Amino acid sequence: MEWIDGIRCTDPQAVRESGLDMDGFLTVGVSAALRQLLEFGLFHGDPHPGNIFAMRDGRIAYVDFGNVAVLSQQNKQILIDAVVHAVNEDYAEMANDFTRLGFLASGTDVSPIVPALEAIWQNSLEKGVSEFNFRSVTGKFNQLVYNYPIRIPERFSLVIRSLLTQEGICLSLKPEFKFLEVAYPYVAKRLLTDPNPALRERLIQVLFKDGLFQWKRLENLIVLAKENVSRMSSTPALQLRNSQRNGQSKLDLTDTIKDGTRLILIDEGIRKQLVLALTENSKLHIQELLDVYRLVEDQVDVPSVAVEVARDFPSMARDVLLSWTNSVLSD
Repeated sequence: MEWIDGIRCTDPQAVRESGLDMDGFLTVGVSAALRQLLEFGLFHGDPHPGNIFAMRDGRIAYVDFGNVAVLSQQNKQILIDAVVHAVNEDYAEMANDFTRLGFLASGTDVSPIVPALEAIWQNSLEKGVSEFNFRSVTGKFNQLVYNYPIRIPERFSLVIRSLLTQEGICLSLKPEFKFLEVAYPYVAKRLLTDPNPALRERLIQVLFKDGLFQWKRLENLIVLAKENVSRMSSTPALQLRNSQRNGQSKLDLTDTIKDGTRLILIDEGIRKQLVLALTENSKLHIQELLDVYRLVEDQVDVPSVAVEVARDFPSMARDVLLSWTNSVLSD
């Protein structure tokens, strides 16, 4: 037990008048909600305004943990897949995500649902991400439940309610606040920097479509991820956390570059895809490479990354040799 010195979000006027950086506080709140769902898999199931405090230093405090729920590692990964498929407007895969999450029975023909999902999502994004809100999408999704054999598992009922409640709190504190403007950059940063091997695979899936490398998607991911880093580093409560973590306020792509180098050396399929990406349509894509480099040159310490890759090269060489040996033996 500890004493929470803050203002309940049941009094939005008091929160607004407290002198808090409202954008920073709401960014912390949205990030907390997303990290509960997508990183930890343990989330507050009843985050109503009375259970959330705005603290004097800009942090958010949750109380009353009588209702919490757990998401499996698989479900966390599928949720990230669903976000990626939504961003890429891949509605057939979004429908398959519903099956994988248990919204649809295994073996259900999803083809009739795909046009409905496309209509809901595109209508919701017609005015752009800045006008998107979960409540409107959820209302339209409820219509699908009556028209198609969709059932919502209990844990995901809690997820939906939790997100809707927290979005409502954000809007009560700042009516023009846009949830997805924080959520999209967060997911982009996770895809680019998370050490989880499963997310590395999803990054590859995002960057290749129908065998072609998606240069614009890579640029968009980097821009969004940089926005997340910038937003976090300008938030007082997170500045403190970053200073405690060696002052990290840049998009650290060191591990991603190391893993990418390892993958290119080991995986012949990825190596061929990369060559095709650089020579697609019978031309060298040097300009696209330069565009990507310009996006990350202020974020990446190239000499340090080179040293890290060189330091890791012996283990990479062993993996390459092992991969080659296994390939020869299997043949």
